[in-house]
Amino acid sequence: MDPEERELVRVYRALGDQTRLAMVRLLARREEMGCGELAEALDLTRPTLSYHTRILEESRLIDVRKEGAYRFYRLRRADVGRWAPAVLGTLKGDIES
Repeated sequence: MDPEERELVRVYRALGDQTRLAMVRLLARREEMGCGELAEALDLTRPTLSYHTRILEESRLIDVRKEGAYRFYRLRRADVGRWAPAVLGTLKGDIES
């Protein structure tokens, strides 16, 4: 598997969960969201939010900024812009087959 395919698998795994997909969609509409704000918007407990944001962070889909005891999340837009065409290309190839 080449590096681009490995990256796509990583992204697909991270976005394959409904909660994480909802997080990414919400963060795509906002510059940045605090932990409490994101948890409230998605009706999640803090531990559940932490679990999902850790996966998104490890998958390099979001960045986390710490300010004292607070954590703020933002979408890694440059990375999304880089892998989104590859996702579409993969799907296009499958559709045309």
